[in-house]
Amino acid sequence: MTLEPTYGYFQLRGQVVGMMSDKAYTEGDNGTWNRIQFGVKVSSNSIVYVELMGSKQDRVKMYKKIGKRVDKDDSITVPWSDRYNEKYCSYRNSFNVRLNIDVNREMSLLPHDSIKSIHENLSDGTIVLVKGSLQIDEYKDKIQEKFVIKELYDCESSEEIHGNEEAYFNQEIVYLSANNGKIQTKLIYRKHGDIEIVPYEFSAKNDKLINYFKENIQPNSTLRVHGVIKHYVPTETVDGYEVITGSAVKELVITGGSTNSIVQSRYSNEELEDDRIIGSPFEEEKHDEKVNEWGF
Repeated sequence: MTLEPTYGYFQLRGQVVGMMSDKAYTEGDNGTWNRIQFGVKVSSNSIVYVELMGSKQDRVKMYKKIGKRVDKDDSITVPWSDRYNEKYCSYRNSFNVRLNIDVNREMSLLPHDSIKSIHENLSDGTIVLVKGSLQIDEYKDKIQEKFVIKELYDCESSEEIHGNEEAYFNQEIVYLSANNGKIQTKLIYRKHGDIEIVPYEFSAKNDKLINYFKENIQPNSTLRVHGVIKHYVPTETVDGYEVITGSAVKELVITGGSTNSIVQSRYSNEELEDDRIIGSPFEEEKHDEKVNEWGF
């Protein structure tokens, strides 16, 4: 069986931090490529960093719009200077980013243009809603999570956010095992045209959920799970002061999933060492509906 990539998504709501940093916006090759990175403070001691990279191209490939999706079998290629020409309004680039951060006007821009708009219009303290692609891969023998912006909205309400944390993820996995509050998986993605299979450990705080995995899902099955993003520094109040009590924690905590997405024993051990893959792990995909108390 051909290996297919696993897809991940995230959603954050919080306060923008780090836009004043020298590392927030970078560019190179006379502006040919650029990058934006900033933090979203989702609680008093939790910040999740999001990012986006873009580049100018001589020509841009665009696909026919079908609602919020595109038809990959109907495409055109246009010069960079014509990327927003009205005569191509029924087409869009599949990597367009949706923004609403400038005078309540929603736009759909290529990453390179989106980064410029974010750099010029977003400031620290703004309350934002961010949606995007969760990309988990391996770099220099280290596992890394990237939260890549696909949608960014300025939330006009300035309500207190620290008591209502919003940092969620949704990820397809190849399930291996579940023990001691951890769920062992493999994730599949493409890097520079080659297949990569990376081992990844999720957390699970609910013993009943751990047992559900053990009793109902076979090793090497694929399924879609969801949960909360936990990036925080442990603190406690001592004599009226908030004191750091431990090292920074970064984990993805699974809280449920979807039975509709389960494919039991989809791959063999040998296939998970193979080099066959189709599709892109970072394209759009239809989400499954939740079913029971954990979504299964």
